[in-house]
Amino acid sequence: MASLPKWINDAVENVLSSKFRECIITKVENISENLRKIQFKTDLEGIYFEPAYAIGIRINERDFRNYSPFNFNEKDGCFEVVFHVHNETAAGSSFISQLSENNTLKILIPRGKKFFNHEAKIHFSIGDETSLGTSLSIKEAAEESESVFVCLHELENPESLETLGLYGYHADKNDSMKIIEALTEFLQEEKQAVQNDEVVFYLTGNGQTMNIVRKFLKLKGVSPKCIKSQAYWIEGKKGL
Repeated sequence: MASLPKWINDAVENVLSSKFRECIITKVENISENLRKIQFKTDLEGIYFEPAYAIGIRINERDFRNYSPFNFNEKDGCFEVVFHVHNETAAGSSFISQLSENNTLKILIPRGKKFFNHEAKIHFSIGDETSLGTSLSIKEAAEESESVFVCLHELENPESLETLGLYGYHADKNDSMKIIEALTEFLQEEKQAVQNDEVVFYLTGNGQTMNIVRKFLKLKGVSPKCIKSQAYWIEGKKGL
């Protein structure tokens, strides 16, 4: 989200007050050196949620940041977010690093475009550290619909995937060849399902990596309608 003057952000919170919720942090867990899982509790009655929807958190006077919640439970009024605390000099990372249990903060309620395909038989989520919450929400939805979930993440610490219950393919950071190898293996194993448009690929995270993956999948015959994409960041671009 782009930076805006303080008075505009203040006005947004006041005019659209029904779109914000006051949350209390009930649990903070460090998954790894640069991943924090935080549980929030608030009134979620009547709030619609879809996998890959994003909440907004105001990290300073001028900036909001989007994050993908999972374990979204309207009845119990709680949800969780995995934050990538990659650089404490960055505004978002600095803000998240200082959060602790019993802190309160306002969040902009989940919103976004329809991303999850409820008709698919296999759901394949591809991304990086910023995609973990999205993958978890897609996994939950896939399990509810009794369909198959697969994931591929590029990140420095693969043990984090096991901690979060995201068992699947892994690639080191910036290792495009490893990503292509994993996708090639999957496409061979699920050739018939891919040809029948029964597999949906969800691409999130690094916009540059997403472009590589999208081009490869199309080259291998995956239908464009079976490729969903949403960039969360691009190198050198602020506030995406």
